[in-house]
Amino acid sequence: MKKNLDVNGILELCQKSRTPVFISSTGLDIAFQTVIKEIDGPTLVLENMVRPEYISRFVNCDKYFLQCKMLRFQSTSVNPRGSFMTFEIQQNSLVEETRMSERLIFSKDEKVIAEIVNPFDHKTILRRHVMDMSATGLSLRINAASAPFSAGVILPQVRVNIEDKNWASTSAEVVYTRKFMDLQGHLRVQVGLKFISAAVKS
Repeated sequence: MKKNLDVNGILELCQKSRTPVFISSTGLDIAFQTVIKEIDGPTLVLENMVRPEYISRFVNCDKYFLQCKMLRFQSTSVNPRGSFMTFEIQQNSLVEETRMSERLIFSKDEKVIAEIVNPFDHKTILRRHVMDMSATGLSLRINAASAPFSAGVILPQVRVNIEDKNWASTSAEVVYTRKFMDLQGHLRVQVGLKFISAAVKS
């Protein structure tokens, strides 16, 4: 983990820019996208985006996780209170993240698209929105799980297009998939890709 990581600065930037963060718990196989409303010392005040059908299982867990850009925190204390939720950042709660390099976060309205050659037929082009990207990988937003985006699958060709212009090409491995509820309350799947070769910028 980088010793000079500006944890407070990253959290404050996410708050000011309303960058989506993810909260999850050990008792659910789904994460919830939310935003930081306030930072009060070690306490983060989040919008409570946990749907009513999940709230009882969510609050009855013993461990919670908050992912903010390249930061990932764990805590044993959350407190839902109406439309808000508090997350306590406890001592030594920052845990190592898979991608520690700076992540660029993209909204669903930004034109950042990954064009992927289907690894099973080697000809179909799959186009998916990029959620975030760093020097070592990226994650995609898809509507439902599918075979080409299963953990362990090697994607031989991934082209990243920004504003309809090719930005980089690389091969990648699918390292994880996870269900999440987005800010609009829609169930999505996030797919994490790790670059196998360094992305070649065009």
